[in-house]
Amino acid sequence: MKPLLFSAAALAAACFLLPGARCLAASPQITGAEAVAEGAGDGEHVSRVVLSYDAPIDAASVTPDDYEVTGRTITRAYPVEGQDPASAAPKTGSYVVLELAPLPLVDSSVDTHPEDGPIAQRNAMGHMGPTLGSHGNPQPLPVMEAQVAQVGLVKTTAGLLCAPSASQKTTSVRELVVEDFQQAIFQDPAQGGAALAYNLYIPKNYNPEKRYPLVLFMHDAGAVSSDVKTTLVQGLGAITFASPPEWQAEHPCFVLAPQYDTIIVNDLYQHGPELERTMHLVKALTQQYAIDTDRIYNTGQSMGGMTSIEMDTAYPDVFAGSYLVACKWAESSASALARQHLWIVSSEGDAGAMPSMRAILKDIEASGVTVRRQTISADRPEADINRDAASLITPTCSIYQTIYEGGSHRSTWQHAYRMTPALAWLFTQKRTH
Repeated sequence: MKPLLFSAAALAAACFLLPGARCLAASPQITGAEAVAEGAGDGEHVSRVVLSYDAPIDAASVTPDDYEVTGRTITRAYPVEGQDPASAAPKTGSYVVLELAPLPLVDSSVDTHPEDGPIAQRNAMGHMGPTLGSHGNPQPLPVMEAQVAQVGLVKTTAGLLCAPSASQKTTSVRELVVEDFQQAIFQDPAQGGAALAYNLYIPKNYNPEKRYPLVLFMHDAGAVSSDVKTTLVQGLGAITFASPPEWQAEHPCFVLAPQYDTIIVNDLYQHGPELERTMHLVKALTQQYAIDTDRIYNTGQSMGGMTSIEMDTAYPDVFAGSYLVACKWAESSASALARQHLWIVSSEGDAGAMPSMRAILKDIEASGVTVRRQTISADRPEADINRDAASLITPTCSIYQTIYEGGSHRSTWQHAYRMTPALAWLFTQKRTH
């Protein structure tokens, strides 16, 4: 570990202690600090801080101990030539990247939600869940920023020492993947011009001569908001499919993430006009872009998953497959769902979704359709979970269910969108005419 040298005398002494170091009256300085945010299962977090210097920094002089980020652990520190943290490789340069240890997921298993229980039980308690058409409880989006300081000595490629700096707040932010979406408002002519805000990811190097899949992600009631980006930063549901190295490299596709400012379905299995409005938006996009109408997929968590089920029921010939996370719906939907390609993710501790999906899948199996299931711990290493998910897939099965041991309603979607084999299976499905 490097000693912390703050005084002028210590700095002068360091000129003689560090090999090749030279001191001038005005030492090189930090000229800027930028936060880099990335999505996680429980929302967006700062994952890196990028410091700008007024001179190239010697890579050999930089260690994590030379910096502090308040409340976070620095795992790596290295200079780079360019400011883009997504593509930069460690080498000598005028920017120093501080990689931060991931924050632990918020323990949603202890966060009880009255609306998650069986309807009869909640009736007795006076809890009926969110009201159709209500505006929920929107919260301002978290500010992505960090407090950072250089606390040790680093050296420029010219041999000049950079003295420790005062703590400073980042003044700009990059939101990886989120920044790649375009925002727009759809005015539905079939509903008198009623508006629906949405986010759209267009594949890199989009070629209108090709045909691309489209995946529709719909958020939960907790993300109801008038801020169009809420659905992008609340978790992984939308951004997983837009991630350049992890998904788009193998599966270039459009990603549509509407932002609902009202509750669009309720626990009486009723839906508002936003469902049809969303379907109209999907159709409009297929007319505007080169979208493969045989490979349109829907996915959603909680309220969004409930909407997915109703879409599959009311529009059985539109979607090639559905990824249904922490959701429930009327048992009468089983006959329509039996003809779909489905991967369902539920948690044992979800008192609403688990019994509902159990009843629906029981009816589906009674009709002669095979359902393959797995029960796993969400705390296992991701590689093990993905290996088990891949082993579940067979060519003759079109409906799967992953059950997380314990867990809760909200913890389900903290993990579900990391199950890559299930998502890859979804993208192999095509609409049945």
